[in-house]
Amino acid sequence: MPVNRSIVELIFELKFACMSKEESIREKLDISPAEYRGILSLRPGKIVSCMQLSNTMGLSKSRGSRVVDKLIANGYLKEAKKVDDKRVFNVMLTKAGEKALKEINVLMKECETAILKNVPKSELKSFTHTLHKISEIVKP
Repeated sequence: MPVNRSIVELIFELKFACMSKEESIREKLDISPAEYRGILSLRPGKIVSCMQLSNTMGLSKSRGSRVVDKLIANGYLKEAKKVDDKRVFNVMLTKAGEKALKEINVLMKECETAILKNVPKSELKSFTHTLHKISEIVKP
């Protein structure tokens, strides 16, 4: 393993490795990257407004609305009315959406397990701290 690679090169290498795994699950579920983020942003039984979901996905309200519409059309989301405010368009995962989320989480857990089995326990805390730090630094 060459030690002369830059931090950015290493981050991109990690990103592409993770994206490859993400692409395989997206292809299996026949969803776009935005739809993937949408499903991943939700929790079973939790009702959220389309605006909240758009923000979580990092999308404009109009783009988020199109993604939500596609997720509804494909059976991953359904409209859900909140008792306290029926004017807001809210959504929640369907059973198919919950199943998709479970598949995504299984894939993520497999990736994490593969990483963690190769990081010595004595380095784990420092390793995790460094990843959090990098994540905070590169956030837009």
